[in-house]
Amino acid sequence: MKRTGAHTIGRARCALFSNRLSNFSATESVDPTLDAGLAESLQSLCAGGDGNQTSALDVSTPNAFDNAYYKNLLLEKGLLSSDQGLFSSTDGSAATTRALVQAYSASSERFFCDFGRSMLKMGNILPLTGSAGQIRSNCR
Repeated sequence: MKRTGAHTIGRARCALFSNRLSNFSATESVDPTLDAGLAESLQSLCAGGDGNQTSALDVSTPNAFDNAYYKNLLLEKGLLSSDQGLFSSTDGSAATTRALVQAYSASSERFFCDFGRSMLKMGNILPLTGSAGQIRSNCR
């Protein structure tokens, strides 16, 4: 499952998720896959700011590396739409990620084990050399 488990710790600026808080679509003001209480709290946080205010990516246990991030997705409390989409997407390809979100929310042991394996794989990726690939000076 990509690297989304890394979102168990960290923060995001309002500019990255404010599109979910108002004028979401022609029929919905707020993203319907966002818990109403969380949406209200985030609206207060982001109101009148310049988009640089921040919120924890894991609203339940923001300073702990645990599987609460996945439990939050089950409760529609994923801060970023890309995170919530792992569970709430109606796209047919989300069936695999939905099953993993459920598995990781039910078993911190499985999440820790899989996350560790993923980090090892990423650590073994060889750097680009010569003209292979593209090196960015700005990764945003």
